[in-house]
Amino acid sequence: MGVKIRRRNPDLLKDIVKNAKSIDGRTLRVGVMEDGELGMIAHVHEYGCDIRVTDKMRAYLSAAKGIHLKKSTTVIRIPERSFIRAGFNEHEAGWRQKASELINEAVTGNVPVDTMFDMLGLELAGKIQEFARDLKSPPNSSATKMLKGSGNPLVDTGRMIGAIKHEVD
Repeated sequence: MGVKIRRRNPDLLKDIVKNAKSIDGRTLRVGVMEDGELGMIAHVHEYGCDIRVTDKMRAYLSAAKGIHLKKSTTVIRIPERSFIRAGFNEHEAGWRQKASELINEAVTGNVPVDTMFDMLGLELAGKIQEFARDLKSPPNSSATKMLKGSGNPLVDTGRMIGAIKHEVD
């Protein structure tokens, strides 16, 4: 009595190699991809920023915004509120597990490679958006709270959080 092996897909190994090669060298980027105002705002929040106070700025803040800086105030410090790096780190274990599962599905041909990258990108962008919305520390200054009308450090209009997207190269 012998054992007979039937291969359902005789090209399975060739397909796995082909799918693996189509993943190799591709890049998934997640964050605020815009170079303009939103990109600048995201960068300032991600890394923090020191803004030197000029006489012109002092006059503007006083006349237009009702904010009266002390004469001794020479720098306005916007603290680091990392939401991209910290959001990625917060969800890294789950994201890596999901990536492992989806890569396996893509390599075996159950999910198209482009779909796999989009699924991973959407998942991670959503987690980073959620992290940014929930971030509470460091809190806004009292002057910023007065101008914005809220205390959530990374939410004003929602444009920056809405700009968190993914790209695949």
